[in-house]
Amino acid sequence: MKTKALALAIAACGAWVPVHAQHQHDHEHEIEEIIVTSAQNKTRAQTALPIDVLSGEALSRNAAATLGETIKNTVGVHSTSFGAGVGQPVIRGLSGNRVTVLQNNLHTLDASGASQDHASSVEALLAERIEILRGPATLLYGDAAIGGVVNVIDNRIPNEVPAATQGAVELRSSTVDSGEVGVLRFDGGAGKFAWHLDGVYRQSDDYDIPGRAVDEAALEALAHAHEEEHAQEEAGHEELENTKGFVANSSTESQSLTGGASWVGGRGFIGLAINRLENDYGLPPGAHGAHGHEGVHEENLAEQTHELEHGDEVRIEMEQTRVDLESGLELDGFLESLNMQLSSNRYEHREVFGPEVGTVFENDGLEGRFTANHGGPEGWSGVIGLQVTDRDFSAIGEESFIPQSDIRSAGLFVMESLERGDFIYEFGARVGRQSIETRGACDQSETTLSASAASIWNYREDSNLSLALSHAQRAPTVEELYSNVDAAICATASDPESWVEHAATARIELGHADLDVEVANNLEIGWHKHLGDLKAEVNLFYNQYHDFIYLSDVGEFEETVVSRYLQDDATFKGIEAQIAFPLLRFSEKQHLGLSLFGDYVDAELDSGENKGDDLPRIPPARLGFELAYAHQDWLARLRTTAVNEQDKVAEGELPTDSYTRVDAYLDYHLPLQNQELIVFVKGLNLLDEEIRDHTSFLKHYAPAPGRSFELGLRYRF
Repeated sequence: MKTKALALAIAACGAWVPVHAQHQHDHEHEIEEIIVTSAQNKTRAQTALPIDVLSGEALSRNAAATLGETIKNTVGVHSTSFGAGVGQPVIRGLSGNRVTVLQNNLHTLDASGASQDHASSVEALLAERIEILRGPATLLYGDAAIGGVVNVIDNRIPNEVPAATQGAVELRSSTVDSGEVGVLRFDGGAGKFAWHLDGVYRQSDDYDIPGRAVDEAALEALAHAHEEEHAQEEAGHEELENTKGFVANSSTESQSLTGGASWVGGRGFIGLAINRLENDYGLPPGAHGAHGHEGVHEENLAEQTHELEHGDEVRIEMEQTRVDLESGLELDGFLESLNMQLSSNRYEHREVFGPEVGTVFENDGLEGRFTANHGGPEGWSGVIGLQVTDRDFSAIGEESFIPQSDIRSAGLFVMESLERGDFIYEFGARVGRQSIETRGACDQSETTLSASAASIWNYREDSNLSLALSHAQRAPTVEELYSNVDAAICATASDPESWVEHAATARIELGHADLDVEVANNLEIGWHKHLGDLKAEVNLFYNQYHDFIYLSDVGEFEETVVSRYLQDDATFKGIEAQIAFPLLRFSEKQHLGLSLFGDYVDAELDSGENKGDDLPRIPPARLGFELAYAHQDWLARLRTTAVNEQDKVAEGELPTDSYTRVDAYLDYHLPLQNQELIVFVKGLNLLDEEIRDHTSFLKHYAPAPGRSFELGLRYRF
């Protein structure tokens, strides 16, 4: 492990491919693009924040069914899956409530942070760009951004009137799951009125894998570790079918429709958008209530397949209606611009067990964000903002282990930047307040304070060094505080018979109503070469947590693992590196480029009874390269990623094997006047490897898809 980690540092690997064909590939990795997420309209070279941007052809090429799958090729970013319908981003080993997913700078206001089997409501195929901030970003977006931010930006509220009606139609078909995707998008306007319309329809069957779904050896090892084998034999658990060649109940179907309109004046705009999303996806067998290894059978697969198709499958039926209002105003003087965003969201999803509804999750949310950008003396700029959120969360039914809660938060923040000669200085602060009312004795309020300071030294026109220090605080979430807590007495329910198992993790999770604020102190050193044919980036980070909140196994009740939320100190440290350069230039229209990339993160506890233990589901080190060949209207890419085994595991967790993943991409741009027609084909996991991602909660039940080919057609006008 240490040898490979050192190799990552020496390699200084990268993800930008310097291929400059004569169509849109010219600018897909342009470094000097505006970063909307920074709220200061800065380029990547002007901020110490470690930011990656997916846009244009790069975004279209990487777009997948889930947000995690879409951005997982970014250094420092992985995906944690829970079947084909769920893929949440993992940034530097952190996920869930520590990574904020945004829709146009506002929270998604869904329930994806409440459980690992809840999908995010954002749609990557409709995005214009996706911006990923690696590391603490609590100053701009609050407590939940202590690990990072993924901001999905679209044009649902136009801020300018297009000169002519524009549109795009895209069709995709994949072999691994007989999947079909259709995308429509139109933008137009007249006078001072602009409008936007988009829609997506997606459906897929159970996806194919190279072997069997259930890793029996791993489950046997887990059962032996917990000494449950004898108890399970006596209890006679329900049989769990082990399908061959596919993952059962992994089919999906979703549709989304958005309409927006704006009035655009000479110095500003105001607009409204409405989105309706419906998502139906299955959870593979083993996702809910699977314990141990007994009852896993490989014989009579035809009969077992029939049972899976007609038995009690677990599916998620999600519905969401979101309304967004946004306005912007350009000013003269000290205040340069004002921006206001409001979002109201009604979210519901039902967990359906066969013909019956088990649990209904609802999250009705309202969020407002107000920012003012200002100038000042030469080289001075900044942003001041206020963010307020109000959520009503409930989970009613069989899996109701969290009390109904009203969650309110507010934050006031400021970020400033000063340029002096070859140096840029950044600093900022945020004060936040969160209150949770459980309609019982568990009402709680917390105040958080976060601050950061950074310096960038542009020692050459094309290169800089950056140093950043940040202090970030996160208030505990309702899940961490009140899982299986009796709200009447604000303590864990005394009768274990009343505890409710969290089926997604196959555990009884016990909250801790007295958890303290979590504190992270982060040091980041970066080097960037951002101009010229060769582009490179290396980031080293050291993040020390005080009172890190984590879920630890503490015992068993009736053969079910019991876990409790605890707090101890922890350290996350790692490296991310990428470099890209041209290999051969055959002519002005024919090039071959190479990129190298790699990342590594290590996380362990520093105090308490579990001191020295590794934290669970930390992604292993990976190292890879990508070749890109462009010839006028053609582009071909071959990407190979070697993922190390992960043998630094938490208590009750098993190592995962190494694997090599090979992907390919080919497209052809048909030259049309004022229009564009692109035909593309993707080959994924071409070696047909059995891939069990260490970050996945279902790695022992549902491996990643096997070899797949995707054919697509994209028409723009």
